[in-house]
Amino acid sequence: MHRYLTRAALVALGGAVAVVATGCVTIERGGSAPASSAPVAGDAGLGSAPSDETAAAPAPTGSPAGQGGQPGGGQSGNTGGGDHGGTSGNGTTQQKPSGPTIVFYRIKQKPQCAQGTSVNPIPGVPVILEWKVTGTDQVTLSVDGPGIYDTYPAVGTATINFACGGSPGEYVKHTYQLRTVGGGEVRSKTLTASALVHEIPQV
Repeated sequence: MHRYLTRAALVALGGAVAVVATGCVTIERGGSAPASSAPVAGDAGLGSAPSDETAAAPAPTGSPAGQGGQPGGGQSGNTGGGDHGGTSGNGTTQQKPSGPTIVFYRIKQKPQCAQGTSVNPIPGVPVILEWKVTGTDQVTLSVDGPGIYDTYPAVGTATINFACGGSPGEYVKHTYQLRTVGGGEVRSKTLTASALVHEIPQV
C-alpha cells in the first residue's frame, strides 16, 4: 500500500513538472518577437527613441537670408559691377580706341568753276572743307598729293580756291587729304571734289 501511494505521488509529480515545463516553453515561444523587429544592440529599454537615419538627416543646403558666408548663402557676387566702368554683362572689358580719332571730315561747300562772259564774268566758288578730330590738337591738309598745304586746329574749316584749268565741258578734280598731328598713331582721310569747266564767251 505504501509503495502504491509513493508511486502514485511520483507519477503525479512528474505530470506536474511536465505541465510546468510545457507552459514555460509555450510562454517563451509566444513572447518571442520576429527577427526583423528585434531591438538594435544598445537600444534595449529606450522605447521609441529616434533612429540613426533621422538623427543623421542632412542639413538644408540653403542658408537663411542675409548669411552669405554659409553654403548656398543668400548673397551672390556681382559680375561687371558699376565700379569697373567699361565692363559688360558677359565679363569682357570694352576699351576705347587709343590715339587720335577723325570724328568727321567732309565737304561743306562744293566748288564751282568761273562762268559768265568776258564782260560779265561770274567768279568761281571755292571748296570749303570741315572736320572734327579728337585725341590731338592739330591736323594738316594736303592738296593733290604729298606736301603740307597748311596746319589747322583739331576742329575747324578750310576755304581753298578751286583751280579750273581745263577744256570747257570737262570736269576738274582735286583731292584733299587730312592728317592728324601728334597724340599717337597718325590717322588720315582723303576727299575728292570736282567741278565743271564752263566756256566763257568773248564779247
